Amino acid sequence: MLKSLLVLSILLSGSVFAQNMAESEGYDKAYKEMPDGSSLYVGSCTTHEEYEKKHTVVKNEILKFLTPSTLSESQIKAKIISKLENGLLEATFKIFHVDDIKIGASILTILKNYIDDISVVTLTHKTIKDVDLVRVSMGVGGGNGGYAVFNRVVKGKKVSFKLMSYTFDNDMEYCDKKVWVKKTR
Repeated sequence: MLKSLLVLSILLSGSVFAQNMAESEGYDKAYKEMPDGSSLYVGSCTTHEEYEKKHTVVKNEILKFLTPSTLSESQIKAKIISKLENGLLEATFKIFHVDDIKIGASILTILKNYIDDISVVTLTHKTIKDVDLVRVSMGVGGGNGGYAVFNRVVKGKKVSFKLMSYTFDNDMEYCDKKVWVKKTR
């Protein structure tokens, strides 16, 4: 019985990790070098820094670009925390490795002390209809930052946020197979 449980847990954990399609795409196929020396993402993750809006369009701007360090605590509560659903900031902090909530820092403290800037929008995916996407753009560490795209999942009265993709300093760190398209080239 113990061996069966061990094998089952290994199989289940493998299927969880298999969701990250980013590991299956090499840099040489995912990026195109541009004449100015920059690189352009041309890979298969449909939510990876979608500047050209090929796969998604902004549906609603929930939170305009803000710099929490320039705001008072009451302004942070009114302009950021009150505008976002429970769990979204915590999920984003975990992705960006600023989840000091575990050691007692409040959401307010993390915003004030660790987050350079933040903005949040909802997205409509042009081809994948069974997702409710929320993109959080966050600057951390004085010049670094990225995007986390979550699928907003509602079960009864409970709302949770499942990571769909995550980029940091333009590098794709994670892309769920749900928002991955197979290239035909």
